[in-house]
Amino acid sequence: MLSDQRLIAERVDILILLYPWYKDEVYRRRQQMIWLTAVGAFALVLLLFLVLALPLSRPGHRVEPFLMVAGVLVLSISLIYFIRQQCVRHKMAKGILITLEQALGLYEDGRYLNDTSLYPKNWQTARLRDRSEFIYHGIILLLTALVVSALLR
Repeated sequence: MLSDQRLIAERVDILILLYPWYKDEVYRRRQQMIWLTAVGAFALVLLLFLVLALPLSRPGHRVEPFLMVAGVLVLSISLIYFIRQQCVRHKMAKGILITLEQALGLYEDGRYLNDTSLYPKNWQTARLRDRSEFIYHGIILLLTALVVSALLR
């Protein structure tokens, strides 16, 4: 009986130790997605202004614009890949965090507060409805399309 209580206490201690690590990981990954999008969007807007402000040399074979388009596409694909990578890791950390919250009883009615749970029950499934990755990708894709269309004009 005493060993069972000690085992349970050790498990709770491990959960309490892991919880802040995963909480931080979830926020850090989200912040990285936001920064990647912001820096990428800034770079693409800057490129758009440069393309529109500076005259392109117009050689007869028009290789320059296609090389620039290729560069913009490589930049954009890289940004989308990096954002996707952070999103996958964010979702994995979020799933583990929710499992830790469930193990700590944060969603159980009456465990910490009378007749209610400490955390809203819909937080357990909110990550499934998160569409922020599509917004981040949409921003990069839209700005990429604008830069490419400006280069090919």
